[in-house]
Amino acid sequence: MTGPATLRMTAEDFASLAACRPSSAALRVLRDGQVSRRLLMLKSVADVAREGAPGFWASHASAAWDLCIRARRTDVRAFEEVLLHPHVGVWLGRCLRASDGPRPALGSDLARLGGLAAAAALRAGLRPHLALPAPESLLWLPTLGDVRLPPGVGEVNLRGDVLEWGGRSLVVLGERERMAHHDEWHAPRRLTARAPGAPPLTVVLEDGDPYRDAHGHPVDGRQTAQQLRAWQASLTSAWHVLNRLVPERAVACAELWTALVPLRPSWTGRGVSSSAREAYGAIAVSCTADPVRLAETVVHETTHIVHAGLADLVDLADPEDRTLHRVGWRRDARPVASVLTGTHAHLSMIDFWRRRRQELTGEQARRADARLHHYGRQVAAALGMLQLHPALTSVGARFVAIMVEEAARCGFPVHPRSSVLPQGASSVRVASWGTPYQLRRPAASAAVQGGAGLARRARCGAKTSDGTTPGAD
Repeated sequence: MTGPATLRMTAEDFASLAACRPSSAALRVLRDGQVSRRLLMLKSVADVAREGAPGFWASHASAAWDLCIRARRTDVRAFEEVLLHPHVGVWLGRCLRASDGPRPALGSDLARLGGLAAAAALRAGLRPHLALPAPESLLWLPTLGDVRLPPGVGEVNLRGDVLEWGGRSLVVLGERERMAHHDEWHAPRRLTARAPGAPPLTVVLEDGDPYRDAHGHPVDGRQTAQQLRAWQASLTSAWHVLNRLVPERAVACAELWTALVPLRPSWTGRGVSSSAREAYGAIAVSCTADPVRLAETVVHETTHIVHAGLADLVDLADPEDRTLHRVGWRRDARPVASVLTGTHAHLSMIDFWRRRRQELTGEQARRADARLHHYGRQVAAALGMLQLHPALTSVGARFVAIMVEEAARCGFPVHPRSSVLPQGASSVRVASWGTPYQLRRPAASAAVQGGAGLARRARCGAKTSDGTTPGAD
């Protein structure tokens, strides 16, 4: 269960990622990489509980870990669906960061291991009996929902598929029973959009998950029935736009995007959106009635998801590089890795707006053209800097070369700068940057096999990507 996997993709599939038109085969590699990464992280969480909280291990965590193993052996696909729940990645990262340092801060996050094990077991068809801690009177069952318990209730008993506490019971898998009698139960709700000749898009509206607040913007609360209808209408309209403008990209969006986290609009009223590296598959966004804006956001944020998945498998830039660089869409100077992921996301906007301009006339066409050239100029300038950057690995250099080809195809040729080394007052060097915790990464088994693919032992870095809005990362 814990052995690292070696993953490979062809040169063509690698190029599809860099060119912002990811193939299904490439996306399967990214998915498998996330599974391997999270398996390693989950094993590390179990080790933390065993070594750092022996009392908790004996009373609860040992049984939860054994249940995880049983669930995976029983139905590996069901187990992986729980493991790949976007905000399980956030939970894993928090548990491991809390365990780092001379004084580990083990707390409520670690106690939620039982909820994950129970969800995996139930999804796998098992009907276990065990006590589940509910820190802060909240039981988290990823992919199934969460139970908001009365104040002071810190533990529930799971017997088969029934939760019991304080003389009350809840049938976890019985949709009709729990909806009729239990206001405490918050099940995730699904939104589905369809367009002619396109695969359906199904995402979970994550408005209750306790780990959804990881996107750099304030999250919205439980959505009302009216808000749910507004999200459904907005999603359906945006899905039609995506399939009309970039149908090949829409297929990838349907595979990549699994959860929608509602955000509050900014104080200016401007819409905001974000993706987080730990929350693979989730897009956080404020609701909008503009289908083109939502479609643009989905393309932009799913490109970030792709880039994060690839960066978890192979270094595109030297992680020790400390140079900072300015780009057109940010006021602050950015590390080269952030410049690369931002440029990649903006590159995906060029083809979107190129095709959008072609279907418009008059003033609308002029506005679309202005947006296209806004993105195009910024991307070309950033790629001109990245082309010669000494921090790029061989894989990163190939990635950038393909991006340059894609920009040129869309009408924005790249002219490399004579030097990208920061000079004088325009440069800033820092001692360190990133999150407080990062797992030690095993060395790559091979970064590139004969120039035709990549292979990497899946690793479990805990960095989170920048929250972004289209044109502002």
